[in-house]
Amino acid sequence: MHATLAQPSVVVFVMLLGCTAPKTNQPDPGQSTELSAGNTDWRSYNGGYDATRFSPLNQINTRNVASLREVARFKLPETMSFQCNPVVVGDLMYVTTLKNTYAVDARTAKQRWVRKYEPKSMGLNTSVRGVAYADGRVFRGFPDGHLVALDAKTGDVIWDVVGTDAAAGEYYTVAPVVWEGRLYIGNSGSDVGAIGHVRAFDARDGKRIWNFDTVPSTGEAARTWPDDPGKVKAGGGMYSSFALDAETGMLYVPVGNPGPDFAHKYRPGDNLYTGSALALDARTGELKGYHQFVRNDFHDWDVAASPILLTSKSGRKMTGVACKNGYFYGLSRDLREQFYQTPVTRIQNVDAPITPEGTRFLPGTQGGTNWYGPSYSPALNLIFVSSIDWATTLKLGGPESLKHEPGKPFLGSANAFGTQDPMDQRFGHVTAIDADGGQVKWKYDTDTPMVAAVTPTAGGVVLTGDTKGSFLAFDGASGNVLLKKDLGGPIGGGVVTYLLDGTQYVAVAGGMKNPIIQTESGPAWVAILALPK
Repeated sequence: MHATLAQPSVVVFVMLLGCTAPKTNQPDPGQSTELSAGNTDWRSYNGGYDATRFSPLNQINTRNVASLREVARFKLPETMSFQCNPVVVGDLMYVTTLKNTYAVDARTAKQRWVRKYEPKSMGLNTSVRGVAYADGRVFRGFPDGHLVALDAKTGDVIWDVVGTDAAAGEYYTVAPVVWEGRLYIGNSGSDVGAIGHVRAFDARDGKRIWNFDTVPSTGEAARTWPDDPGKVKAGGGMYSSFALDAETGMLYVPVGNPGPDFAHKYRPGDNLYTGSALALDARTGELKGYHQFVRNDFHDWDVAASPILLTSKSGRKMTGVACKNGYFYGLSRDLREQFYQTPVTRIQNVDAPITPEGTRFLPGTQGGTNWYGPSYSPALNLIFVSSIDWATTLKLGGPESLKHEPGKPFLGSANAFGTQDPMDQRFGHVTAIDADGGQVKWKYDTDTPMVAAVTPTAGGVVLTGDTKGSFLAFDGASGNVLLKKDLGGPIGGGVVTYLLDGTQYVAVAGGMKNPIIQTESGPAWVAILALPK
């Protein structure tokens, strides 16, 4: 790994003249600050520990959001599926790719530093979705299983440890979370025969503190898998980030599909803890609760996105989970009680068996709701969920599709993740759901999958983007589109907002080359927007 201060091109479109806003003292990048709704930074993948993505900023609001203008752009010198969620602390913004970590001026988009790393293996070439920040350090994983702490101001390596086993098909996609000096992260690899592990590491030196296997080898949960030495137990990978209840010390983890993905008769049983949300004691790793949404999954319906933690208007403490199976679930905080499940996309033919000739079903293998997840506005008591509405036709494979070689596809199908319907039959939605009752309050429908993050603010706006390159701002209460602005490339990453020097900014991560969503673009980018004077 090495750092360089080389500057990629920066495009500046409008001079910022400043706007009135509440005065705030920005924390120093080296200062330890809890993640809370009161921060004016964007200090973690989903904003705060509750993962609701709600921002308390209101300078940009329903009356003026249509005036947002692009003021700067960071152009990454890479073309890939850019699904990163920027993290902003003080005046620095951090973004990640498979190989590199960038620190960017959060006003001007000028590169401050880049830490380059050449992984020894690349997993499935999926995106590494972001960093965690704490105590002047940024933390991230790599596709070869390395876990690294960098100096937030310089990019210098503080420690580098092997966090998971790349030889077993394990790799990192998840943006970690840091709390009480512990770094929490889980590995991906469900589709290549790996097992998921939720692990806590000491943020000071990278030493492992505890481990929880999402495919258990002992106990009652292990009996939900076949007791057959000739069959491989696999799956339970993690793909975005976690939520954490700092009051109770509970870590909430989304768990992916079992393996092989589509051959459910190979692994009869519920296949715990795949397709579930887990509540783990963040200090010890002990399992405190779980809710399995998809038993014995054969559609690749991960719980790919972080749960969210909220207290609804009625005072009910809740956990919200959006799954690739096309539903949003309202649950008790201990995950034992389900209050409602609300569909957020079309759901068709999901009980039909997968056949060698092919079975078509909705949601397809890409979701439903994928890595980007739900959000919540306490001011409106509304949950916002983006989704993909695109059918898959899958063909069951023969014995050769069940051959297990770590790091290689272990799917059980004859056509990988299936064939998607034609492009003119793909759709997407943003759905607003009443947090207490689960009723749909409004829905935005589009002819493109919706995979960008959704961010509600105290200004009453909801910010997101689509895979045609449009940045979107909604009136959160009504769903009316207040701004639709072409940013020049598909948006599949984070949409975040933060306050610097009295000015509220919005940063949008775009440029997404993705064979499943079938988008093409040039190099990745982060656009910074603000109001003109």
